[in-house]
Amino acid sequence: MMEIIEEYDGNNKILCHNPHLINTKIDFKGKNNILICEDRVTIQNSTITFDGDNSIIYLSSNTNKYFLHITTNNNSVLYIDENCYFNNKIYIILSESKNVFIGKNCLFSFGIWIRLADPHLIYDIDTMRRINPSESICIGDHVWIGQDTLLLKGTKIGSGSIIGAKSLVPNKKIPSNCIWGGNPAKEIRKNVFFDEKSVHKYTKEQTENSMHYDNTRWIYNKSKYTLGFEYLEKINDKNTDEKIEFLIQIRNNSSHNRFYM
Repeated sequence: MMEIIEEYDGNNKILCHNPHLINTKIDFKGKNNILICEDRVTIQNSTITFDGDNSIIYLSSNTNKYFLHITTNNNSVLYIDENCYFNNKIYIILSESKNVFIGKNCLFSFGIWIRLADPHLIYDIDTMRRINPSESICIGDHVWIGQDTLLLKGTKIGSGSIIGAKSLVPNKKIPSNCIWGGNPAKEIRKNVFFDEKSVHKYTKEQTENSMHYDNTRWIYNKSKYTLGFEYLEKINDKNTDEKIEFLIQIRNNSSHNRFYM
Protein backbone atom coordinates (compact mmCIF):
# COMPACT_ATOMS: atom_id res chain seq x y z
CA MET A 1 0.00 0.00 0.00
CA MET A 2 1.41 3.39 -0.94
CA GLU A 3 1.89 5.94 1.79
CA ILE A 4 2.71 9.62 1.93
CA ILE A 5 6.42 9.84 2.63
CA GLU A 6 6.75 13.59 2.02
CA GLU A 7 4.33 16.50 2.34
CA TYR A 8 5.10 20.01 1.20
CA ASP A 9 3.52 23.45 1.49
CA GLY A 10 0.40 23.93 -0.60
CA ASN A 11 -0.86 20.36 -0.02
CA ASN A 12 1.74 18.91 -2.42
CA LYS A 13 2.57 15.24 -1.79
CA ILE A 14 4.92 12.47 -2.78
CA LEU A 15 3.04 9.17 -2.56
CA CYS A 16 5.56 6.40 -2.79
CA HIS A 17 7.24 3.16 -1.91
CA ASN A 18 10.42 5.11 -1.05
CA PRO A 19 11.89 5.84 -4.53
CA HIS A 20 15.64 5.98 -5.02
CA LEU A 21 16.61 9.51 -6.09
CA ILE A 22 20.10 10.06 -7.54
CA ASN A 23 21.12 13.62 -8.43
CA THR A 24 17.42 14.43 -8.85
CA LYS A 25 15.40 17.53 -7.95
CA ILE A 26 11.64 17.53 -7.38
CA ASP A 27 10.30 21.09 -7.26
CA PHE A 28 6.74 21.94 -6.18
CA LYS A 29 5.95 25.52 -7.24
CA GLY A 30 2.13 25.20 -7.21
CA LYS A 31 -0.36 23.49 -4.93
CA ASN A 32 -2.33 20.24 -4.73
CA ASN A 33 0.16 18.29 -6.88
CA ILE A 34 1.02 14.62 -6.40
CA LEU A 35 4.03 12.55 -7.45
CA ILE A 36 3.22 8.82 -7.27
CA CYS A 37 6.03 6.26 -7.43
CA GLU A 38 5.48 2.52 -7.19
CA ASP A 39 8.07 0.17 -5.75
CA ARG A 40 11.35 -0.29 -7.69
CA VAL A 41 11.55 3.30 -8.94
CA THR A 42 14.99 4.87 -9.40
CA ILE A 43 15.14 8.41 -10.78
CA GLN A 44 18.59 9.65 -11.82
CA ASN A 45 19.96 12.97 -13.16
CA SER A 46 16.42 14.27 -13.39
CA THR A 47 14.35 17.38 -12.75
CA ILE A 48 10.62 17.15 -12.06
CA THR A 49 8.91 20.54 -11.77
CA PHE A 50 5.28 21.07 -10.81
CA ASP A 51 4.92 24.61 -12.18
CA GLY A 52 1.15 24.86 -11.58
CA ASP A 53 -1.65 23.31 -9.55
CA ASN A 54 -3.58 20.03 -9.37
CA SER A 55 -1.31 17.82 -11.50
CA ILE A 56 -0.36 14.16 -11.07
CA ILE A 57 2.76 12.32 -12.19
CA TYR A 58 2.57 8.51 -11.92
CA LEU A 59 5.77 6.46 -12.32
CA SER A 60 5.34 2.68 -12.38
CA SER A 61 7.78 0.00 -11.23
CA ASN A 62 10.80 -0.21 -13.47
CA THR A 63 13.79 -2.52 -13.78
CA ASN A 64 15.50 0.43 -15.52
CA LYS A 65 16.30 3.91 -14.25
CA TYR A 66 14.12 6.90 -15.06
CA PHE A 67 15.95 9.82 -16.72
CA LEU A 68 13.43 12.67 -16.86
CA HIS A 69 13.14 16.40 -17.40
CA ILE A 70 9.48 17.15 -16.75
CA THR A 71 7.57 20.40 -16.38
CA THR A 72 3.87 20.09 -15.68
CA ASN A 73 1.55 23.06 -15.39
CA ASN A 74 -2.11 23.07 -14.25
CA ASN A 75 -4.48 20.07 -14.12
CA SER A 76 -2.34 17.68 -16.15
CA VAL A 77 -1.50 13.99 -15.77
CA LEU A 78 1.69 12.19 -16.80
CA TYR A 79 1.45 8.39 -16.60
CA ILE A 80 4.34 6.03 -17.41
CA ASP A 81 3.71 2.29 -17.20
CA GLU A 82 6.22 -0.36 -16.15
CA ASN A 83 9.68 -1.19 -17.46
CA CYS A 84 10.19 1.56 -20.01
CA TYR A 85 13.81 2.13 -20.99
CA PHE A 86 15.32 5.61 -21.20
CA ASN A 87 18.68 5.75 -22.96
CA ASN A 88 19.08 9.30 -21.68
CA LYS A 89 16.93 12.14 -20.40
CA ILE A 90 13.49 12.53 -22.00
CA TYR A 91 11.99 16.05 -22.03
CA ILE A 92 8.24 16.42 -21.40
CA ILE A 93 6.22 19.63 -21.05
CA LEU A 94 2.58 19.25 -20.01
CA SER A 95 0.42 22.26 -20.83
CA GLU A 96 -3.15 23.59 -20.84
CA SER A 97 -4.67 20.80 -18.70
CA LYS A 98 -3.70 18.07 -21.18
CA ASN A 99 -2.04 14.73 -20.49
CA VAL A 100 0.67 12.27 -21.53
CA PHE A 101 0.09 8.51 -21.30
CA ILE A 102 2.97 6.11 -21.97
CA GLY A 103 2.46 2.34 -22.01
CA LYS A 104 4.76 -0.40 -20.73
CA ASN A 105 8.01 -1.74 -22.20
CA CYS A 106 8.67 1.32 -24.37
CA LEU A 107 12.17 2.25 -25.59
CA PHE A 108 13.27 5.90 -25.66
CA SER A 109 16.57 6.85 -27.29
CA PHE A 110 18.55 10.09 -26.83
CA GLY A 111 17.22 13.64 -27.16
CA ILE A 112 13.48 12.99 -27.24
CA TRP A 113 10.95 15.79 -26.62
CA ILE A 114 7.21 15.54 -25.94
CA ARG A 115 5.23 18.79 -26.13
CA LEU A 116 1.47 19.32 -25.84
CA ALA A 117 1.34 23.02 -26.75
CA ASP A 118 2.67 25.30 -29.52
CA PRO A 119 2.67 27.20 -26.98
CA HIS A 120 1.69 30.72 -28.11
CA LEU A 121 -1.82 31.64 -29.22
CA ILE A 122 -2.68 31.54 -32.94
CA TYR A 123 -5.93 32.92 -34.38
CA ASP A 124 -7.71 32.80 -37.72
CA ILE A 125 -7.98 36.31 -39.21
CA ASP A 126 -11.46 35.78 -40.67
CA THR A 127 -13.13 34.23 -37.64
CA MET A 128 -10.87 35.67 -34.91
CA ARG A 129 -11.05 32.25 -33.30
CA ARG A 130 -8.11 30.39 -31.85
CA ILE A 131 -6.88 27.52 -34.02
CA ASN A 132 -4.15 25.91 -31.89
CA PRO A 133 -5.50 24.45 -28.64
CA SER A 134 -3.21 21.99 -26.87
CA GLU A 135 -3.87 18.25 -27.11
CA SER A 136 -2.85 15.14 -25.17
CA ILE A 137 -0.27 12.61 -26.40
CA CYS A 138 -0.69 8.84 -25.99
CA ILE A 139 1.93 6.14 -26.60
CA GLY A 140 0.92 2.47 -26.47
CA ASP A 141 2.82 -0.54 -25.14
CA HIS A 142 6.18 -1.67 -26.57
CA VAL A 143 6.81 1.42 -28.71
CA TRP A 144 10.32 2.39 -29.83
CA ILE A 145 11.06 6.11 -30.21
CA GLY A 146 14.27 6.87 -32.10
CA GLN A 147 16.97 9.43 -31.35
CA ASP A 148 16.17 13.20 -31.47
CA THR A 149 12.47 12.66 -32.11
CA LEU A 150 9.95 15.43 -31.39
CA LEU A 151 6.39 14.34 -30.56
CA LEU A 152 3.88 17.18 -30.82
CA LYS A 153 0.34 17.68 -29.55
CA GLY A 154 -2.36 15.22 -30.51
CA THR A 155 0.00 12.40 -31.48
CA LYS A 156 -1.25 8.87 -30.80
CA ILE A 157 1.05 5.86 -31.36
CA GLY A 158 -0.41 2.35 -31.28
CA SER A 159 1.32 -0.52 -29.48
CA GLY A 160 4.25 -2.17 -31.24
CA SER A 161 5.21 0.70 -33.52
CA ILE A 162 8.57 2.34 -34.25
CA ILE A 163 9.39 6.02 -34.80
CA GLY A 164 12.63 6.58 -36.73
CA ALA A 165 15.45 8.84 -35.56
CA LYS A 166 15.11 12.62 -35.99
CA SER A 167 11.40 12.38 -36.74
CA LEU A 168 8.93 15.23 -36.30
CA VAL A 169 5.56 13.77 -35.36
CA PRO A 170 2.87 16.49 -35.39
CA ASN A 171 -0.65 15.35 -34.45
CA LYS A 172 -0.30 11.98 -36.18
CA LYS A 173 -2.39 8.84 -35.57
CA ILE A 174 0.06 5.97 -36.01
CA PRO A 175 -1.39 2.44 -36.19
CA SER A 176 0.09 -0.50 -34.30
CA ASN A 177 3.06 -2.48 -35.72
CA CYS A 178 4.19 0.19 -38.17
CA ILE A 179 7.39 2.15 -38.83
CA TRP A 180 7.04 5.90 -39.28
CA GLY A 181 9.82 8.43 -39.80
CA GLY A 182 10.83 11.73 -41.35
CA ASN A 183 9.96 15.42 -41.07
CA PRO A 184 7.01 15.40 -40.97
CA ALA A 185 6.76 11.71 -40.11
CA LYS A 186 5.14 9.40 -42.68
CA GLU A 187 4.51 5.69 -42.85
CA ILE A 188 7.59 3.78 -44.00
CA ARG A 189 6.40 0.22 -43.51
CA LYS A 190 3.45 -1.61 -41.93
CA ASN A 191 3.06 -5.11 -40.44
CA VAL A 192 6.34 -5.12 -38.51
CA PHE A 193 7.39 -5.67 -34.90
CA PHE A 194 10.62 -5.25 -32.94
CA ASP A 195 12.48 -6.99 -30.15
CA GLU A 196 14.35 -4.95 -27.55
CA LYS A 197 17.62 -6.88 -27.77
CA SER A 198 20.58 -4.75 -28.91
CA VAL A 199 22.69 -5.96 -31.86
CA HIS A 200 25.78 -3.83 -31.16
CA LYS A 201 27.93 -6.69 -29.84
CA TYR A 202 26.45 -9.51 -31.95
CA THR A 203 28.80 -12.07 -33.41
CA LYS A 204 28.25 -13.50 -36.90
CA GLU A 205 26.56 -16.51 -35.31
CA GLN A 206 24.23 -14.35 -33.22
CA THR A 207 23.29 -12.34 -36.31
CA GLU A 208 22.46 -15.54 -38.20
CA ASN A 209 20.35 -16.78 -35.27
CA SER A 210 18.46 -13.50 -35.13
CA MET A 211 17.19 -13.70 -38.71
CA HIS A 212 14.01 -15.55 -37.72
CA TYR A 213 11.67 -14.89 -34.80
CA ASP A 214 9.37 -17.63 -33.53
CA ASN A 215 7.13 -15.71 -31.13
CA THR A 216 4.08 -13.50 -31.79
CA ARG A 217 4.15 -11.63 -28.47
CA TRP A 218 4.88 -8.22 -30.08
CA ILE A 219 2.03 -8.41 -32.60
CA TYR A 220 -1.07 -6.42 -31.62
CA ASN A 221 -4.66 -6.76 -32.82
CA LYS A 222 -8.03 -5.27 -32.02
CA SER A 223 -9.94 -7.30 -29.45
CA LYS A 224 -12.81 -6.91 -27.00
CA TYR A 225 -10.20 -5.77 -24.47
CA THR A 226 -8.93 -2.87 -26.58
CA LEU A 227 -9.49 0.39 -24.69
CA GLY A 228 -8.60 2.94 -27.34
CA PHE A 229 -6.82 6.17 -26.53
CA GLU A 230 -10.11 8.10 -26.41
CA TYR A 231 -10.88 6.18 -23.22
CA LEU A 232 -7.88 7.78 -21.51
CA GLU A 233 -9.36 11.26 -21.97
CA LYS A 234 -12.08 10.36 -19.46
CA ILE A 235 -9.57 11.25 -16.77
CA ASN A 236 -10.15 14.94 -17.48
CA ASP A 237 -13.63 14.84 -15.91
CA LYS A 238 -12.50 13.34 -12.59
CA ASN A 239 -11.41 14.79 -9.27
CA THR A 240 -7.99 14.02 -7.79
CA ASP A 241 -8.95 10.82 -5.96
CA GLU A 242 -10.87 9.58 -8.99
CA LYS A 243 -7.88 10.32 -11.24
CA ILE A 244 -5.61 8.23 -9.04
CA GLU A 245 -8.10 5.36 -9.06
CA PHE A 246 -8.38 5.65 -12.86
CA LEU A 247 -4.59 5.42 -13.22
CA ILE A 248 -4.48 2.38 -10.96
CA GLN A 249 -7.13 0.72 -13.14
CA ILE A 250 -5.00 1.40 -16.23
CA ARG A 251 -1.98 0.04 -14.39
CA ASN A 252 -3.84 -3.16 -13.47
CA ASN A 253 -5.15 -3.69 -17.00
CA SER A 254 -2.93 -6.47 -18.35
CA SER A 255 -4.68 -6.90 -21.71
CA HIS A 256 -2.10 -7.37 -24.47
CA ASN A 257 -4.21 -5.38 -26.93
CA ARG A 258 -5.35 -2.55 -24.64
CA PHE A 259 -3.63 0.18 -26.71
CA TYR A 260 -3.98 -1.33 -30.20
CA MET A 261 -4.68 1.26 -32.88
